[in-house]
Amino acid sequence: MITKMTDRDRHLDCVRMGDFFMIFAHATRMRIFCALQNGGKTVTRIAEEAEISVSNASQHLRLMRDRGAVVSERRGQTVFYTIADPRFFDAATLIRDALDDRSYDQDPSLEDQPTCTLSSDADKPTSRLISTAKSITFLT
Repeated sequence: MITKMTDRDRHLDCVRMGDFFMIFAHATRMRIFCALQNGGKTVTRIAEEAEISVSNASQHLRLMRDRGAVVSERRGQTVFYTIADPRFFDAATLIRDALDDRSYDQDPSLEDQPTCTLSSDADKPTSRLISTAKSITFLT
């Protein structure tokens, strides 16, 4: 049975999605997102790859966890963080491709900063039925 979405439901969806997208509106959180592309990592490792302090990484990871973007798993004394759903990487790829198609130019003053960029990876095997054949690569 198909149900119609009410105006209130659409509004709540927009609020929920806006709250979630706020996570990725910060360059540091995008660098953390990229650092997590290959699986779970500790806060220390994430901080190293994102080139930020452990304290800063912890603060951003807490926000990302609270909003549902990452999950944490304790293994003994160590906590590992992973992206909550691999489809978030697919969504990032779609956004990057759309920006590329629209010839979105990045601010030249940001060129010396670590960047999170998406690159083609057609040779990478996938177990998904539908794949964008893209992966995210952290570049420094």
